[in-house]
Amino acid sequence: MEDTFSIVKEMIAKKLEIEPASIQLNSNLTDIGLDSLDTFDIIFEAEDKFGIKIPNDQVNVVTISDVVNLFDRLLQEKAKVSL
Repeated sequence: MEDTFSIVKEMIAKKLEIEPASIQLNSNLTDIGLDSLDTFDIIFEAEDKFGIKIPNDQVNVVTISDVVNLFDRLLQEKAKVSL
């Protein structure tokens, strides 16, 4: 199974039409070209892909690492509920 960073990187690369290799874990979202609407598009896509719901008050992300950590945390919470 792909790790969250790889999936996020692919989603962003597709959205921005850039090479996935140009996206690093510590990349700033605005520095790579994501505006707030793009960020929400990525979040909505992730909700569908991962089957999670991301509360609006938790969408305080600045870097790719922030996005990955948020998704991973919510996936872990989802896994605990599924047990």
